[in-house]
Amino acid sequence: MHPMTEYFKNDVLHKRPFISIEWCEAALLSPLKREVQKEDGRIRHWIWVPELDRYLRVVTLADGVTLDNAFPGRRFKP
Repeated sequence: MHPMTEYFKNDVLHKRPFISIEWCEAALLSPLKREVQKEDGRIRHWIWVPELDRYLRVVTLADGVTLDNAFPGRRFKP
């Protein structure tokens, strides 16, 4: 299991209980796209989740492994 920020554990998973840790881990292992945010170095990872019928954006800290945020993407196009 990947490390998580307190925000991810206490807010993200609480506000979005439909998001599975397994999906987040899959996004880090095999993302469709990976992008570094210029402003803070955090890394965005996208994966298609059939159960959601949407792309999931998973954000890690700059280390690329610590989960910080996750949410269904509305505008992502691979």
